[in-house]
Amino acid sequence: MSADRSRNTSGFVTVQYVFATAAALFAVVLLTNSLINMYVRAAVRDSIDDGVRAAIAHGADVNVCQQRVDGAVAGLLHGAYRRGVRAQCSVVNGVVHADAQLHLPSFLPSLLPSWSLQLHAVARQEPL
Repeated sequence: MSADRSRNTSGFVTVQYVFATAAALFAVVLLTNSLINMYVRAAVRDSIDDGVRAAIAHGADVNVCQQRVDGAVAGLLHGAYRRGVRAQCSVVNGVVHADAQLHLPSFLPSLLPSWSLQLHAVARQEPL
């Protein structure tokens, strides 16, 4: 074997580039998935907060709460994220409660787990 053939490393940079590119793309997908999940959580949180505030303004009406929550979620989320949200309002002794269960799908289900969250909002009618 000649000395020139033993020092030939021309293909090694290609392998490094492929692995570095794959790692960078994985990091971008992970970051994007996390940011979207945080947006969905904030959107649902704001929706249930808005629902309980609206219900209190209308005399602790559970229907007003449910309509406001459903409308806000429908306006902010679409597709799998909207289908993964279950929200329910209730009134107990003049206190309005809104509960939401979220299932947030993963962009890479075989590598990253899906998120499941439960959110709760409450508001009390102040005596006049």
